[in-house]
Amino acid sequence: MKASLYNEWLNKLRKRAAPSGTISQWSLLLTKQQGGAPEIWAEHIRSVLDEEEKASLELILDLDLISAPARKSPSSDDQISLW
Repeated sequence: MKASLYNEWLNKLRKRAAPSGTISQWSLLLTKQQGGAPEIWAEHIRSVLDEEEKASLELILDLDLISAPARKSPSSDDQISLW
């Protein structure tokens, strides 16, 4: 991953991690998916956010899936515009 793309990803991740409790939620999800202890995952995420270490490709993909904004799915009551 190019440095500029990594930096863009890191900036987006920092914004998504800003609300209180977000890193704790992510660490619990990573614990369910990958195993380990939530405290270690939280520490690992913080060290990536603080640029003390670089995220692996696997962690980048996992955090993208976890942190991505939810898509709004159309409900059955919504009508689709024909034009």
